[in-house]
Amino acid sequence: MLVRELVRGEEVQSEPQLQAVVLTCLYLSYSYMGNEISYPLKPFLVEDSKERFWDRCLLIVNTLSRSMLRINAEPAFFTEIFTELKACGSSGGCSAGGVGPTTAA
Repeated sequence: MLVRELVRGEEVQSEPQLQAVVLTCLYLSYSYMGNEISYPLKPFLVEDSKERFWDRCLLIVNTLSRSMLRINAEPAFFTEIFTELKACGSSGGCSAGGVGPTTAA
């Protein structure tokens, strides 16, 4: 969900930029799973600027935090996102559609 929405909303112009976006999404996903688990930042930093990483984190949190919290709060929403993710894995690709901040209530 995060990667789909962020890549759709931001023009990714290179493979290293895409890697930075995906790793930022992964870092935030791990962070949302539980604060009792501590993840070192270094493996997620692939750019020279930590500031770009944190700016991207803030963009994601400000844009998608509501949807991320819905995943934990609403079983039906979790099922919808999980089903979409499974479909992406089995088909080898994803459609541009889905649930994001524009469709979330």
